[in-house]
Amino acid sequence: MDIETIMAKARAPQQGRSKASFERMLTTAEELMTQRGSDEFTLNEVAKHGKVSIGSIYCRFDSKDDLVHVVQLRVLERVDTDMLAAVAAVQERGGDLTDMVHDLVQAIADVLRRYAAVMRPLMLRASGDPVIAAIGKRSYSRTSDAVIGALLTCEAEIRHADPRHAANAGFRIVYAAIARYLGFGSSLDAAGEGDWNQLKDDLGDMLAAYLSTASKGQRPAR
Repeated sequence: MDIETIMAKARAPQQGRSKASFERMLTTAEELMTQRGSDEFTLNEVAKHGKVSIGSIYCRFDSKDDLVHVVQLRVLERVDTDMLAAVAAVQERGGDLTDMVHDLVQAIADVLRRYAAVMRPLMLRASGDPVIAAIGKRSYSRTSDAVIGALLTCEAEIRHADPRHAANAGFRIVYAAIARYLGFGSSLDAAGEGDWNQLKDDLGDMLAAYLSTASKGQRPAR
């Protein structure tokens, strides 16, 4: 199933009772994943906890996978809205490169942590579900584009020969470190290692230093 089909399924019905029932299905599935830290739930459980009939679930979704895909899409729409707003606010505040970097790291980390409980089981599922992976990649790209754009407003202070490459590489490293701390993907053993605030400070310092340093090819030969 492609993302466009999932987006169509994610649209709530227009009629009041049908819309309320549909929202309860999605909310209940999301709550079960959040509580259990996995997608180990059944459609019968969604029906019971959401107070909807199993028949009404199958009228909207072909399978549990179908339901999970729509839940992920809806969750990541919220994540994207919050993330893009947070990055835009950092960019509007301005400041020098160091201020921009630290504020962006803070924004990325805080939004991801806000949604970590529901993103974690979805990330775990992504390795074996190409639809989940594709939806996640689209959300990641939106954040990446926004953060790189914000960093490049300080392009005059970036000493790397290719500022866009440096901003992209820096973002990927920062995101991966935050995702590891939050237990996304297969790195559950590393979840919560170290101090959260120290991690954000260290990531900000490292990214600012990286962007402010000439790349190896730019350095004079010894």
